[in-house]
Amino acid sequence: MKRLYELQAEFLFNQYEPVKATPAEAGLPFIDRLDRWISSFDDPEDQWTVFTTFKYFFFAGLEETEEMYRCAVQHILVRWLVDLGAIDIFSENANQSLYHELKACWPCPVTDSLRINSLLHRTGLEGQSLRPDWLSMKTLGDSGKIGKYVTRKGIRYLVLFEDFSGTGSQCDRAARYALNIFPGPILLVPLVICAPGEEKLRKLEADSNGRLTFRPVIVLGHDCLVGRDAREDQPKSFIALRQAMHNGYKKMKNTLDGEQFGYGSVGSLYSSFSNCPNNNPPIYHGTSPGWPHALFPRKRRA
Repeated sequence: MKRLYELQAEFLFNQYEPVKATPAEAGLPFIDRLDRWISSFDDPEDQWTVFTTFKYFFFAGLEETEEMYRCAVQHILVRWLVDLGAIDIFSENANQSLYHELKACWPCPVTDSLRINSLLHRTGLEGQSLRPDWLSMKTLGDSGKIGKYVTRKGIRYLVLFEDFSGTGSQCDRAARYALNIFPGPILLVPLVICAPGEEKLRKLEADSNGRLTFRPVIVLGHDCLVGRDAREDQPKSFIALRQAMHNGYKKMKNTLDGEQFGYGSVGSLYSSFSNCPNNNPPIYHGTSPGWPHALFPRKRRA
């Protein structure tokens, strides 16, 4: 199993960006961070548990993220436009009709953690001259100016991309604001979303009277999450993992939303190469005087 982790470190885990801008101690290669992190647990049973259950951790590197970009555009956005535009994909003018619909799209991120330029470059999707994140627009946006921009650019479709959503709260707030000020159809595409967030956004989609379409690329189901409620369809080792999470959180001596299960009690076992979400159990990303060595030290907002 350690050989597996060493192989994954070479091709995945060593891509983790937040450690590259930190002091040398935190910027150790992944395998060294793994050894140091495991030794943070006092109980040998906890050490064995976190070592063996790490095989369930889902890490999206740069290439995996770029493949999700491609799926978001080619398999979700294009199909959505084909349906909305009633394009006959077997007609001679299908490509021209699709191009016309794509030109009328406004691709934007939900938050600034989605690298919209990278998505556009990797997929060939043409963006508009302005590509603001809509969570910031909710606070700083001017609905009048947005309306004038939409009209001037001939925009008919708003496409909101997000890299990760745990509880769905940020996507929900941004999408509700968009529904209030954008007159046309809206497509919401998280690359990765956890089951609680999916449930929240499915409800928003149902309540939007057909104006919002919610299409995630990857859904992490309840059986993949280590939240408060244990499930029969989860790996049996998650029982011991919950105990290790509890013991590690207790040693941290922090008071966090969701406690040992992470923000919103989601219990996600996911990280991208760019950052580790706070919906993860804090034993993986958190630090404190009692817990100085995180496996994936999280870059926090100011």
